Amino acid sequence: MSTQNTAAQFIEQVLATDLDGTLIPLNQDPQNQSDLRVLSEQFQARGNSLIFVTGRHFESVSQAIKDFQLPIPEWIICDVGTSIFQRQESGEFTLVTAYQDYQDQIIAAMPIDSLREKLETIDGLRLQEPVKQGRFKLSFYADATQLETLVDHVQDVLTKTDAPYSIINSVDPFNGDGLIDLLPATVSKALALEWWTEKNGYDPANIVFSGDSGNDLAALTAGYRTILVGNADRRLAQRVYDLHQASEWKNRLYLAQGTATSGVLEGCRWFGLAEQVDLQNTRLGATPLTVDSTSFRVWAPQRKQVAVELQKGNQADATRHSLTRTAQGYFEGTFNHVCPGDRYLYRLDDQVSRPDPASRYQPQGVHAASQVCNSLDFPWSDQDWQGIKKQNLIIYELHVGTFTRAGTFQAAIEHIPELIELGITAVEIMPVTQTPGRWNWGYDGVNLFAVRNTYGSPDDFKAFVDECHRSGLAVFLDVVYNHLGPEGNYLSEFGPYFSDKHHTPWGEALNYDGPDSESVRRFITENAVFWLEEYHLDGLRLDAVHCMYDDSHFHILEAIREAVSRHNESVNWPIHLFAETNVFNHDLITADQSREAYSGIWCDCLMYSLYSHALPDVHLTHRNYQGASDLIQALQCGYIYAGYENSRVTDSQRSVHPTNQYLTSLVIALQTHDSVGNHPHGKRIHQLTSKSFQKAAAALILIYPGIPLIFMGEEFATSAPFPFFVDFEDRHLRDAVDVGRRGDYPPHIWQDALLPSQAEAFFNAKWNEAPLRDPEMFHWYQRLLQFRKEGLNAGWLSPENLQTAYESQSSSFTMQYQDIRIQARLTPQAETQAQPMSIPFTGTLVLNSEPESVIENNQIQLAPNHTIISRV
Repeated sequence: MSTQNTAAQFIEQVLATDLDGTLIPLNQDPQNQSDLRVLSEQFQARGNSLIFVTGRHFESVSQAIKDFQLPIPEWIICDVGTSIFQRQESGEFTLVTAYQDYQDQIIAAMPIDSLREKLETIDGLRLQEPVKQGRFKLSFYADATQLETLVDHVQDVLTKTDAPYSIINSVDPFNGDGLIDLLPATVSKALALEWWTEKNGYDPANIVFSGDSGNDLAALTAGYRTILVGNADRRLAQRVYDLHQASEWKNRLYLAQGTATSGVLEGCRWFGLAEQVDLQNTRLGATPLTVDSTSFRVWAPQRKQVAVELQKGNQADATRHSLTRTAQGYFEGTFNHVCPGDRYLYRLDDQVSRPDPASRYQPQGVHAASQVCNSLDFPWSDQDWQGIKKQNLIIYELHVGTFTRAGTFQAAIEHIPELIELGITAVEIMPVTQTPGRWNWGYDGVNLFAVRNTYGSPDDFKAFVDECHRSGLAVFLDVVYNHLGPEGNYLSEFGPYFSDKHHTPWGEALNYDGPDSESVRRFITENAVFWLEEYHLDGLRLDAVHCMYDDSHFHILEAIREAVSRHNESVNWPIHLFAETNVFNHDLITADQSREAYSGIWCDCLMYSLYSHALPDVHLTHRNYQGASDLIQALQCGYIYAGYENSRVTDSQRSVHPTNQYLTSLVIALQTHDSVGNHPHGKRIHQLTSKSFQKAAAALILIYPGIPLIFMGEEFATSAPFPFFVDFEDRHLRDAVDVGRRGDYPPHIWQDALLPSQAEAFFNAKWNEAPLRDPEMFHWYQRLLQFRKEGLNAGWLSPENLQTAYESQSSSFTMQYQDIRIQARLTPQAETQAQPMSIPFTGTLVLNSEPESVIENNQIQLAPNHTIISRV
């Protein structure tokens, strides 16, 4: 065989590509065909080398070149890697005999004919046509449903006879046939490509391999730069991704969005084998354009000069690239030799270096360098995800850091099956944006685009969302757009991000209505869409919207709603927006001709009315609730307070809304992070009352027309508290928060409570371990949620069917839906002498929070803190 060592040194880039499902257009797709022409032109213009690596036999490859007008390759690796052909100057292809000799040595002990005799008698195997057989390739068809069994059978024969062969199997994506190929041991497309590379003196770093199927797996994971086209099976994509990650290869995998030929062209542009399309980048932050070039954009109108300070190795080796200022105060620029994984800071007027306000990741915390991240490098498998409709939402609120002992996204994945078993349909994650210190509730975020480093990487968060979708769970994220945290908050050094006239209880308000506010508004709306788009989220929960101060005509809440509605048009599932108003806000949940409604609002009136009825001396909110009278009103109408002024609403004011359909837009809960965390000891409701009270009250929440929310651990009545915890690198800030928190409560209530900065406050909140869980409570919640779903499906669980009643002597609250009656006797904690009492009972008992109830003479014993659900 002649080699091309001399020629190889002049060829910088090589594309080695599979054909069917990869380079060949799918089903005459016009975009694929157009991109094939572009790809051919680019290869001719740039002098790249082309190799076909295919399972087809040589004659079939030659026919495909004619049929699909493929570019002519320099080499053809075919017959699933058992044959290599080289193109001569005449244009003729000749077989590389040295590779044949190499394989002859492998199968010397058992030629291919002997192997065929041993296998062709196996039931279910059908020899493929003679043209598809080869000197080193034996090929069978099989029923795809029997493929795995037949492969095992063939492997058993190989093992018992010491046959020097290996098996490659797949399913033909075009006709569904099972395919089994027997090749000399170790021989494959990947081995043939490796052999060719070594014999011809090529640098593997200059080779890009593209493929789409299991036949390509070995080559896709051999260490070459790799393109996996968008039509590849998602399980294969995950496997290739995992193997690249395990090998710690950086920037060698491109997961194309386009199918077949279009995906190959995408990947060639990414790896520099084809010219990148010149698209103006308008995204904030660092956006990789190719594997070796990145675009930067930051809004810094208060600065004359901004440079990107790249950190290669250590800070002493940092290099700087100046950005160009636009008329609107943005600084932008695109630079080569900046790759995903590189770290950088912005150098402001050559005075200070700061992290990117739109950083995607802060691997070393809020004060350190930002990291360039590739948004397209994750193997999503949720292409068929349809989302969860609003009426089917059952939300589970969790804090990633305390949901598991490890406190990471990866650890949280392990508990998804339990949430499904409980009956949850959506998880709502407390804020995950980068906050300072070692632990935080999440509401002190300062890098609004970055995932908190202690929870894992951006890909770890994507893996959590992807697994939730695979399991049938929607995922919502809690976001904070009213203020930023006090440490690592460098935005004011870039521009007027904060308001001169508004202030929140937690710090400076964002500038939504002052000078230069338009760019701040764009920063926030882009952030909202970023989380939804980048992480495939199903919705957002906007924290404390009453503190998102904006006196402009078009409120920031409307701007967010508008941006999210546009995004919703681009996905296959419903996007939900929730606003934490704490009280009723009719405007947000009302649509008109020009706008969508928010899917829901957090309305705490029902929850705090329950608390005030059971524990009148415990105050966990600044609003005043008046026990049973408020509780029955909240059950009937959904709220006690309304408006931005938190005003008590009179009956005449409620009559403005003659129907109560709005109840389906109220997120209601028995506990939330606030209700538990606002107690100085972080006590849960069963710790303040009893497990019986929790079980009885849970029925009122979970069989209510609103959107129910369960706070993590509630379903197990966990003994773990959830106090407020926070950590700062600045000791003075830690001390200030500790002193302020202590001042919020009288000394006798604060006694023995942990300070927010104490490590125990965080670690004691990690609840998800067996000794802290009550399985009986779990089963009660499970039955309630199942009954809720039955009510929704049957149609009786709806606002128009709801009637309520209260019986003061027994403190008994009733919700009636047609023939379904929920009777909850909720005994105030002070009434320690309360005894069981008989009440009239007819019909059938459906659910009972205290299983020992006695029914006699149309009477049932109702114990203190006891709920029954019956069909009358």
